[in-house]
Amino acid sequence: MKKISLSMIFTGVLSLTAVGGYAADSNALPDEFLDARPSNQLYMAYAEFKMGHHQLARQMWLNIGGSGRSEALFNLANLYTQGVGVSKDAQRGIELYRESAEAGSRAAAYQLGLIYLHSSFKNPEEARHWLTVAALDGDSDAASLLASLESNDPGDPLSRVESLLINDAAEQALELLHSLAAATPPDDRAVTRLAWLYESGLAVERDINRAAELFLQAAEAGNAEAQYALSVMYQTGVGQGQDSALADLWLQRSAVQNYKPALDKLANSPD
Repeated sequence: MKKISLSMIFTGVLSLTAVGGYAADSNALPDEFLDARPSNQLYMAYAEFKMGHHQLARQMWLNIGGSGRSEALFNLANLYTQGVGVSKDAQRGIELYRESAEAGSRAAAYQLGLIYLHSSFKNPEEARHWLTVAALDGDSDAASLLASLESNDPGDPLSRVESLLINDAAEQALELLHSLAAATPPDDRAVTRLAWLYESGLAVERDINRAAELFLQAAEAGNAEAQYALSVMYQTGVGQGQDSALADLWLQRSAVQNYKPALDKLANSPD
């Protein structure tokens, strides 16, 4: 999961119209969720996903609008492209990534670039377009990949990992990730990616405790994404013992590095 661009201007109760063209029954969702700001709704949905409640997380993402819409669409796209909690549907995933990118998500733009570069939907022109969109929005991975394309260089090994996962070569992707994670020094991005796989049960058997160990390793190495994930674990008591002080500590460390979800969570937390 990559960085997401979000604004923090929506403060009212969101519309119950579904995102992404799917019917979304809001009646099954708690009032606490429906009355929350989009940034807090995103946090709640992610917490449910972390606990393995994939259907509930999906229902929440379907009901998030306003400034949270782009990230909600991105997370829905991940479900369909990875087949987590839903039947795998690459075409629907691409549609949702496109909607998310058009709504402002640079993470979705980057993912579209990878898909059009490496998958059966290969389209070099589309790949360069979306990688450029992500790079212009500040995504360093997209900028590096564009540069490698220009120089015919193999580029970032994490891009290779994503390519393998996109093409269902999970064993090769895991082998490369483990190699990068075991390097000296370890690649904290690879450690974080492994943690996500263990958390979601994608390509490996779901193991929340292993995910927690890997998030902690990457967080201590300074990875902002892992720091945010670890904060949610301490807040919810999933994978780590519930500890509000440690949750706040890791959230602050992530926010200091300008990780957008952490910044949004802090901006909407009560004083």
